[in-house]
Amino acid sequence: MKLTINAINERLKSAKIGVKVEQRGDRLALRATLPPKPGSPKTKPHQQYLSLKIYANPAGLRQAEAEAKVVGGLLACDRFEWAKYLDEVPSRRDYLEFPNCEILVEKFKSEYFRQRGDTPQSQLTWKNDYASAFKYLAGDCSPDSFIAAATASPANTRTRKRSVEKLQALALFVGIEVDLAPYKGNYGGRQLKPRFVPHDATIEAVRSQIKNPAWQWVFGVMACYGLRDHEVFFCEISSTPPYTCRVLEGKTGERISFPLHPNWVTEWKLPAIQKPNCTGKTYRDYGQRVGQYFHRHKLCFTPYDLRHAYAIRGSVKYRIPVATMAAWMGHKPGIHWATYNRWIEDSVHQQVFLEATKEFY
Repeated sequence: MKLTINAINERLKSAKIGVKVEQRGDRLALRATLPPKPGSPKTKPHQQYLSLKIYANPAGLRQAEAEAKVVGGLLACDRFEWAKYLDEVPSRRDYLEFPNCEILVEKFKSEYFRQRGDTPQSQLTWKNDYASAFKYLAGDCSPDSFIAAATASPANTRTRKRSVEKLQALALFVGIEVDLAPYKGNYGGRQLKPRFVPHDATIEAVRSQIKNPAWQWVFGVMACYGLRDHEVFFCEISSTPPYTCRVLEGKTGERISFPLHPNWVTEWKLPAIQKPNCTGKTYRDYGQRVGQYFHRHKLCFTPYDLRHAYAIRGSVKYRIPVATMAAWMGHKPGIHWATYNRWIEDSVHQQVFLEATKEFY
């Protein structure tokens, strides 16, 4: 069953549900003809949005489709009520009523899974990102206890950065007024270790050494489209020009990527999908399968090196704007500048300069 907003709305329309799923920012909402909200001057049902407070990811899409059917059924029998869907603004009352940190974390955890769904992926994210940040919270909650938890991890590290972000989200949720930004540190792209970025000729040579057709396909797709290691298991490639690759789900959701180089698509027969027979409960599981194959077969670079090569190829050889490349790769332009362009070799910079100024020589 295809899991996109268009596909979901087609199924809802065919079933005559009378409710649509729409994306607003990074969250999902329903749209339908609903009774007036409490306190509204309107007296007749009219088109309105219904905030679901869930993210636009695969788990959220599944939950939104199920919720649309529930709302459609309630509307059909005139039993819909607004109380469940009206936004609740966090206030300091939560803090005053439940001053214990463990209780507040449990309240936040319940809301987290209500929004994102209880899936293996959301469970893994909670464990690695949220629970690890909250483990230093203890006793009565106060601004000081949040600051203490934020500074418990080493400064200027990825762990500190993530902890501050998650603790700030918890503080906002429960209504505790504390600014943790000063404790975030300066972790970023400059702290990343230099990475080996393979040249195109090396990529072609290594691919030819892979004997398993399915894993040769995985290697080719990652090289040609710059996909993350887990995304190759959730993609479709068009068999006609411009040979786009649609990522159906993954770390940053659905997107379209374009081939660089286009001739690799036809030479390597990438539209003829041959995915390895791998299973996993989370995106990390699938990514580990790819990494393990690279390691076992002693390929001379990592799966993510292919993604970095794609990013640099797009910027240098094809002159594709950073914002466009970032969209194709499923991240923000700032990430592209900080993480990828900084690894362009001096020789490549010189080549670009010579090509741009050749009329003067």
